[in-house]
Amino acid sequence: MEFQSMRYLLMAIFTILPGVLGVLIFGYHALADWNGLQQAYIPFAKAVQSKSSLETLFVTEAMQNIQRINLFADGVWTLLSMIIASIGIHGICLVPRTRK
Repeated sequence: MEFQSMRYLLMAIFTILPGVLGVLIFGYHALADWNGLQQAYIPFAKAVQSKSSLETLFVTEAMQNIQRINLFADGVWTLLSMIIASIGIHGICLVPRTRK
C-alpha cells in the first residue's frame, strides 16, 4: 500500500469514523434527553401553576435540572465529536496529491 493512501486510511479510521460514530451515538442520546426534559418540565410547570409547597417546587425543579444537565453533556459530546470528524476531513483535504 502506498504511503499516501495509508495516510488517508489512518485519518479516516482514527478521526472521521470515531467522530461520525460519536455524533450518531451522542446525538441520539441528546434527543432522548430532550424528550426526558420535556416530560420532566410538565410536573414543574404544574407545581408552579398550582402554587404548591416549596418542597414540591424544589423536588420538581431538581428533576428537570437533572435532565437539563444530561442534555447539556450529550450536546457537548455531540459537538466535540463533530469537531473530531471535521479535523479528520480537513486533514484528508490537506494531504498533498502526488501525480504519477
